Amino acid sequence: MPRIPDRESLPAQAARILREMISSGELQGHLPGERTLASQLQIGRDTLRASLSLLEKSGMISPNEHGKRRRILASPVESRKSTKRVAFLSPKPLSELPPWMLVEFDSLREFLNQRDYTLQLLSPGLFRLKNPRGKLESLVRETDADAWILYQCSPQIQQWFHERKVPALIRGYPHPGVDIPSIDEDWEAAAFHAGTLLKRHGHHRVGLLMPDSKLAGLLATERGLRKAFDSADSVITLIEKGTPESVTHSLARALRLKDPPTAIVATRSRHVLSLVSWMAQFKISVPRDLSLVVIASEPWFEHLLPKPCHYAADPANFARTVVRLIVPIANGKQTAAAKKLLIPDYVAGGTIASIEIGTK
Repeated sequence: MPRIPDRESLPAQAARILREMISSGELQGHLPGERTLASQLQIGRDTLRASLSLLEKSGMISPNEHGKRRRILASPVESRKSTKRVAFLSPKPLSELPPWMLVEFDSLREFLNQRDYTLQLLSPGLFRLKNPRGKLESLVRETDADAWILYQCSPQIQQWFHERKVPALIRGYPHPGVDIPSIDEDWEAAAFHAGTLLKRHGHHRVGLLMPDSKLAGLLATERGLRKAFDSADSVITLIEKGTPESVTHSLARALRLKDPPTAIVATRSRHVLSLVSWMAQFKISVPRDLSLVVIASEPWFEHLLPKPCHYAADPANFARTVVRLIVPIANGKQTAAAKKLLIPDYVAGGTIASIEIGTK
């Protein structure tokens, strides 16, 4: 006698509805209380508890704790067949990426193609949202990708991928509480090296020029530079807002201090053009009047006189390492959230002067 399939039980139906509410972003963070949920679903408390038990067993929500609401642990992103595609999530479109990242991206695409993967860059408007969770749910659900590379992503975005357990690799530093594999240059080590180098040349008051951003890599740079000096007052943080005017305004204000910096550590290559062109107007010379170290690199640094002292990593070699990490993640084989840091090379230039022999 043929078997007749069982009808879906009421708890199973309720669990399915809750999965859909979580997937759509209607439910985020924590589930409402049992009384509220039972009322919304128009079911009894016993039926609700049975459905919550199903979600708990699937790892979607946290176990029941007395007096606490259940946390949403993972979004039920539908399992798909492998698409052989990697999504690159970036706040900037391809045309606005810095030149070194363009080289890395092109190398990454080439190396992935050699393994039969395609690379797709996505730059959605969710980066401007204070709460991007709902948009992220839609984006991941609608994008056919086996894994994601998160570039310059905010704590909220990294945390969402962490909570939903979406296969991902952070191209940069993970923010606190985020347990996702990551890879970046070791900016803390580079900044520490820059600080000790400046100290050896007699500098004890240094300005650190940074964008107005909370990127974890920038915070690591500041940590490294401060570790190199004995006094907390040795490092002056100069914040700029992404325009040449804000860069030069920060520098001008620092130079008017009673104890101004004798050296600047810049964290972006664009800072070099803004600083050098502005200082030339006031006959401030590098390195005679102000030393300069750049925690970044650009090919055009070779055409500047004097060449900036800076730190560089080979974009192609970096891309190879990214591929070695992202392919196992895309295949569902990567489990440990390893944090890999590659120390960039120091490239000597002519922008550091010794205080003892200078004219400061």
